[in-house]
Amino acid sequence: MMATKPLTQRERLMRIITGKRFWTLFEIQQESFNRFGVHDSETALSARFRDMPMNQRVKRIRSGTHHTFEYRLEG
Repeated sequence: MMATKPLTQRERLMRIITGKRFWTLFEIQQESFNRFGVHDSETALSARFRDMPMNQRVKRIRSGTHHTFEYRLEG
């Protein structure tokens, strides 16, 4: 039986935030643990987001907040 290679942090982030839903860094962190059993820091996730292609990145301030950013990738 062939072992599958674990996903990279970038690959995990892409799988979580690609689509219509916006995610806060905390929500991404929780989803990464729930889905993949891996704890990714908010700082590292933010850095990986900045590594994504500019034309796919969407970042905005969450409605009803002043400082909470939310993120997604347009597929």
